[in-house]
Amino acid sequence: MSQTEVLAIWGAVTGTVGAVAGLLGLWLRFRQHGLDKAKLLCESSFGFDSPNRSLHKLTVRSIGRRPVAIDNIRYFITPRDWKQRLIKSWHHKKGRWLWHQEPKQKIKLGEGEKTEISISLPNGIAITEIYKVGVVDQAGKAWPVKWEASSRLQKVATQETLDEIAKENDKRVVSATGYRLGEKYFLETKFNTKPSRSGTPCGRSFWFLDEKKYQEKLQNIKDIQLDQFLSGDIEELS
Repeated sequence: MSQTEVLAIWGAVTGTVGAVAGLLGLWLRFRQHGLDKAKLLCESSFGFDSPNRSLHKLTVRSIGRRPVAIDNIRYFITPRDWKQRLIKSWHHKKGRWLWHQEPKQKIKLGEGEKTEISISLPNGIAITEIYKVGVVDQAGKAWPVKWEASSRLQKVATQETLDEIAKENDKRVVSATGYRLGEKYFLETKFNTKPSRSGTPCGRSFWFLDEKKYQEKLQNIKDIQLDQFLSGDIEELS
């Protein structure tokens, strides 16, 4: 192999190495630039603490290196009229069928930090009517929230009253009310003596993971415990 051929091969090798190193450096700079940007990961969860208190919330995590201040939560509402639903995107661009929830206090997230925001909707807007949610930062960028479909929301984020029972006599009053709270069942009992209805009210609540257990408990209270309390055989429902 001549000296000229050796130099040509060496030049090709060093040129290739240089090109690879250049591409690698460019990729690393691009990756670093991406990491330095703001980035939010947003999720939703649903639950109930009682019939009067939901635990629906958004969890927002900062996974970028630049701090992010949250300006508001934007809820996209499904129009109730089917004609308006066909052009709902146009309505949203005009600021219609939208609900903006402002945080109760300023929220600024640094890298690795998270916050939880309770979902708050105005009266008249059901959570099942919300089909998309975005967390809007101080720069006006909307970060999408992982949100359930309407059919799933109907199961996990709504409640209904299932049963209401009440009995009383001259001395005592007792009641039981059953609810479906999301995917769980809740039975609330109230009982008290009533000398002129001035007895101290008492109560006890029960949670159930399935409807069968709920129905069994309700039947026991309805058929046995209500009458036992009214007769004075027991002093509380259990």
